[in-house]
Amino acid sequence: MEKYSIEDRQYCISARQLQRMIILETGSVGCLFVTFWSGGNNGLPIVMLSVIGSLFYGGLLMAIGKAAGGFPEMTEQNMSGFLWRTVWCIYIVRFVIRGAWILAYMEELIHETLYPGNRYMILIPLLLVCGYASVRSLLGRARFVELLFWWVIVPLVLLFLTGIWKLDLRELAPTEPSNSREIFRGEYRLMVLFLPLEFLLFRITAMGENRKQAWIAGFRGILLAGAWMLLVYTVTVGIIGKVWSGQAILGVTDAMELISVRSGGLERLDVLMILFWLVGEMITLSAYIFQGQQLIRRIFWTQCKRSTSVLLMLGFIFAVYYCLNGAEAWSAWYWNYACYIDFPVSIILPVLIWINYKIRQRGKDSKIWKHTGVFSLLILCWICLGGCMKRDAIEDRVYVMELHVTETEISNEYEYRCMISYTGEEGSDKDQKNEEGIVVYRSGEGIKAVNDRFEQETDTCLDYSHLQGIYLQDTIYHLQTADKILNNIWQETQVVLSTPVYQEELDAGVQADRNLGGWLKEAWEE
Repeated sequence: MEKYSIEDRQYCISARQLQRMIILETGSVGCLFVTFWSGGNNGLPIVMLSVIGSLFYGGLLMAIGKAAGGFPEMTEQNMSGFLWRTVWCIYIVRFVIRGAWILAYMEELIHETLYPGNRYMILIPLLLVCGYASVRSLLGRARFVELLFWWVIVPLVLLFLTGIWKLDLRELAPTEPSNSREIFRGEYRLMVLFLPLEFLLFRITAMGENRKQAWIAGFRGILLAGAWMLLVYTVTVGIIGKVWSGQAILGVTDAMELISVRSGGLERLDVLMILFWLVGEMITLSAYIFQGQQLIRRIFWTQCKRSTSVLLMLGFIFAVYYCLNGAEAWSAWYWNYACYIDFPVSIILPVLIWINYKIRQRGKDSKIWKHTGVFSLLILCWICLGGCMKRDAIEDRVYVMELHVTETEISNEYEYRCMISYTGEEGSDKDQKNEEGIVVYRSGEGIKAVNDRFEQETDTCLDYSHLQGIYLQDTIYHLQTADKILNNIWQETQVVLSTPVYQEELDAGVQADRNLGGWLKEAWEE
């Protein structure tokens, strides 16, 4: 039976394009989770072993993808229509789940670092941009990735290379005797970061008959993506420590805030770097949409246009995204799902298809695919529709330049004095307004109560993203209470981790050289 004419089947992408697609699609998301999922102790050998394991994983996928004219042709020509459609449905469902996980993380990253407002103002533009990027042929997508490659890789790699001088090498050394079983178990868990290599099944034949060049490009791309992850892991753990990096979902971006030169020239470039990283994540998300829409078109032949299939993928991802609430819930669930279902299926399914192909080539009638549909039913059970969350309004903001925290006569209540960037009459009903541009609140509930009260009284939000310093009263500065106060400030505001922390009423020449990130790192390790 003649299938539709797939204009995507253009055997014309170059080795360099394939290599760069592997680096960006695998490394962009992998680097963000490499510290969070590698564990505290023995993390460095786990990351190194995962890179070695990815070479075997990628080699297996390339070998299967090169067989019988390509993985899609091998699947469809040696299986009945119902079975190969079921296989494509399994791949589509898995790509949708990964896309929803990446979308949840991107929404969290933007919300915490760039725009803490309406979630739909984040989600809808992201999906539209990624959908537009996926409405291309394979060659068009390869050129698109090649165009953006240096704009993403160079700034991010240079940033982390700049941070090498701040490394604490003691954080990278194992604190306990190495346990080979735990190391290999951790290496397997970290292999889920290399799942985007599954695209090799569908793309390796796009380089034509130059088999040797395709293999070299594939292995080189895997090695470079692994080296990128290793660099990010080394710098992140070396700066913020094993405990912090292993428990904070945004640990890598926290480390980016602390990578700064002494002149302060890089202290706000972390925002620019996050934008570059978001481009890399969008490339990965659009890759799942692209491959999913291609498989949808294979299932429905000419009855499904490219734009329709892209809209279907966007709708599926948007619906599955609501199945779990927040990036942390998604990351915890996806890690278990990827380790016990997604990664094994990524190996078992193509291997079984290849075995079935070999058996049929020998003229034997195989029935090993009798129960293949069970796989799709198991994974489809994860899909359900979610609800909507309350929409937020776009807020007016004023910038806090300095934050002073002092004790009051009431136990566990503190006075927060904010030097802000305007001198109007807003906030006249505050506890005190004794100077122009200074607002004062007293609270025992932390900085969030201060922010909420200011917003209620002025319809304006306090913005701490350009805070120049946090000043603690001397009685607070030397007590363990300071850890809780600073952690509360960091959690409830967008204050940069490189923000200096000063002791109130102490001369600049005798101030300790401490910033918020260093203080919190010590608190994490206690």
